[in-house]
Amino acid sequence: MSTTLAAQIEAVLRDIAGTDTRPSSLTIDYGPEGEDDDLAVRAWVERSTRSLVFAQGEARRRNGSLAATASAVFRRVGA
Repeated sequence: MSTTLAAQIEAVLRDIAGTDTRPSSLTIDYGPEGEDDDLAVRAWVERSTRSLVFAQGEARRRNGSLAATASAVFRRVGA
């Protein structure tokens, strides 16, 4: 695997938060050790305000087991 699990989760969280945001905080909770090749990583917005975006994400292994979960807060910087 060329990209770390943390980098994969951060990337999908940034995508879902939008290009007009910058990360304020990111928390990753890792699941049990396992094979981290071919992960399914997804993210969604839990809540959004005028200045903040609260996002959640998860990475699952091919067998469906949880590799990691993440939560992040992004601050809007656009006009």
